[in-house]
Amino acid sequence: MTSTDQDRSRIDESLPTQDFSAVYEISINAPPSSVYECLLRSDLSEVWLVRLLMSIRRGTWLKRNPGPSDLRQRLQGTGFVILADVPNEEIVVGVAGRFWRPDGGRLMELTAKDFAEFSRSGFALAALNFKLRPKSPKSTVLSTETRIKCFGPAALWKFRLYWSLVALFSGLIRKAILKGVKTNVESTFKGAS
Repeated sequence: MTSTDQDRSRIDESLPTQDFSAVYEISINAPPSSVYECLLRSDLSEVWLVRLLMSIRRGTWLKRNPGPSDLRQRLQGTGFVILADVPNEEIVVGVAGRFWRPDGGRLMELTAKDFAEFSRSGFALAALNFKLRPKSPKSTVLSTETRIKCFGPAALWKFRLYWSLVALFSGLIRKAILKGVKTNVESTFKGAS
């Protein structure tokens, strides 16, 4: 893999321009293949901070997800779609909605093809990735970037207000997810070594 391949991000292909973004990263003592497998198995509802903050938003307690253990299956019926999946390198997920509404206003019928062509006024697109960069043969930098693109002045204004209230909490969720993956994969990888 060349340095340009490593620097290239599939989120750039999915949502090249954005109105809002946030990036977080963590170093993990495990190879990218182990981190990637852990990401696919990760149930975000297992992270207590994620459950707490999502429960506050929903107004009801978010229970742990007893469903399938594969990310692709867990996303079905949520409005989120996988936009890119390059094993051991990057996963990009997208959603469209009116995120400032209490229910998130997600478009449940969105497909990856719809995402690429979406520009409905009054809505916003969000793309979220998990990118893995090898730091050494046994360590990985896992980063996550969230990008939001708003369509129309009303959506931009509403999202700007919403983001001013939730950006800090959104960042806490992203950091908790990264830390959860780190904890899970390092305990598994250490046991396998």
